[in-house]
Amino acid sequence: VQLVPPEGGARNALVAVPSGKRLVSLVSAPGSFALVEDVVMTFLESLFPGYRVAHRCLLRVTRDGALEIDEDQAQDLLNEIEQELSSRDHGHAVRLELAHDADATLRAWLMQALDLGEDDLIPVDGPLDLTWLFNLVERVDRPDLRDPPLAVKNHPADFAEPFAYLRQDELLLHHPFESFQPVVDLVAAAAEDPRVLAIKMTLYRVGGDSPIIKSLIAATRAGKQVTVLIELKARFDEAHNIRWARRLEEAGAHVVYGLVGLKVHAKLLLIIRREDEGIVRYCHIGTGNYNHKTARLYTDLSYFTANEAVGRDVAALFNMLTGYSSPPEWERLAVAPLTLRKRFNEWIRREADHARAGRPAHIIAKFNAMVDPEMCDELYAAAQAGVEIDLIVRGMCILRPGVPGLSERIRVRSIVGRLLEHHRIYWFANHGTAGPKPVVAIASADWMTRNLDRRVECLVRIEDPALQERLRGILDIFLADQAQARVLAPDGVYTRVASDAGVAMRASFDDLVAEATTHSELPGEGSRVGPRFKPARKKEA
Repeated sequence: VQLVPPEGGARNALVAVPSGKRLVSLVSAPGSFALVEDVVMTFLESLFPGYRVAHRCLLRVTRDGALEIDEDQAQDLLNEIEQELSSRDHGHAVRLELAHDADATLRAWLMQALDLGEDDLIPVDGPLDLTWLFNLVERVDRPDLRDPPLAVKNHPADFAEPFAYLRQDELLLHHPFESFQPVVDLVAAAAEDPRVLAIKMTLYRVGGDSPIIKSLIAATRAGKQVTVLIELKARFDEAHNIRWARRLEEAGAHVVYGLVGLKVHAKLLLIIRREDEGIVRYCHIGTGNYNHKTARLYTDLSYFTANEAVGRDVAALFNMLTGYSSPPEWERLAVAPLTLRKRFNEWIRREADHARAGRPAHIIAKFNAMVDPEMCDELYAAAQAGVEIDLIVRGMCILRPGVPGLSERIRVRSIVGRLLEHHRIYWFANHGTAGPKPVVAIASADWMTRNLDRRVECLVRIEDPALQERLRGILDIFLADQAQARVLAPDGVYTRVASDAGVAMRASFDDLVAEATTHSELPGEGSRVGPRFKPARKKEA
């Protein structure tokens, strides 16, 4: 605000707007709302009696949220992070969002005061921070403007006894089309089961009121060995995680705060149970967080197994993370920053060898971001060797597909829709001399340098043919999408997928609902078997 006092001159002032509920109901117009910042702007004169308001504008400042912590020197990492959090609101300004019609003198004053340049200024023609729309949806009774509720499929009835189920079979669930509740129930069952000896788990973003945390606390109080690696450095979830870490420690759990210099981003659960035949390890490996709320909004995969090789790998990884053991020769896992990049390179180069030998060669991968230059170079080399490559990348992508002589065989598409696409699926045809033997894996990692080199990430190979078929079917659905997909051109521009005139466009969301229904309706088999859901394929324009 620029104010003019009675004696003349000009003074500038900042007025903080309440950041809570921003919608104000208008008594004079039922069903209508105003934003609280617009109300403040309208009545500014009443805040500065005796002054004339010469200019006014709305603004929002984004500050650097990085925490500066010397982990090597920190005596108590939890307390160090807590102290840093208290100063986050005073971090260096990195961006200024400003009403597009703001007065030039006010704009210059703000940029100087915040030490920002022109590249840091974002003029906005409209409301700042659109998160108020979520509140509007809750307050307006207009069901015609809402998406119909997603009919989430429940897990198979026989998974009500998860340990008996997993001794006989594996399970793959696709969230949120299939309920996240089996993950919650598995931890709860482990907490109550007298045969369970130990529970080990990684937690990255948990959220508030977590039933999983409550089960871990109950397990500790029941005398089980509970080890939780909770990542205190999960950006903007530090306060949540500190609170849960303290709760778990108070209950008696062994809490590990991550590793020096590395964020632990892997999603792992290990349950050790005494069976009649001996000790059995039950594992859950996921692509998303153990957060029952975001599991309704993010697409992710859950893999449940009692496979001995997977159990050995997961146990060895927990030993590394919570002690001083050396890394083993992984059987089914690949772990960043140790072996994950190497494994991807091996699989990509093997496809290139197949192509050079005249055999079919194909890579399909779905993940969130492609910003690792080395992985781009590996794919360029594979494409030039004759490998067909389909990438489904929701967000940033520095790779350029379709460039003559470089990447003609690479296709990139992005799908942004009702749900946040979050799972990572990697499929390699591996068509050797003895025929196809595809490599199929799910992971917590994207093809980003930070994921491959600076985080603890986990990939697990899926070897069950039925689960491989299901994952390939899910990938086919995304490759057939015509409604929400955008295709990346060689110049870096995304365009809609062309559709035939008069033909309804296929939406991956609808097909994924049908795919989950197909698997949930298979009698007694849950989400494991059944024919691959094969949508009609269409070449992209």
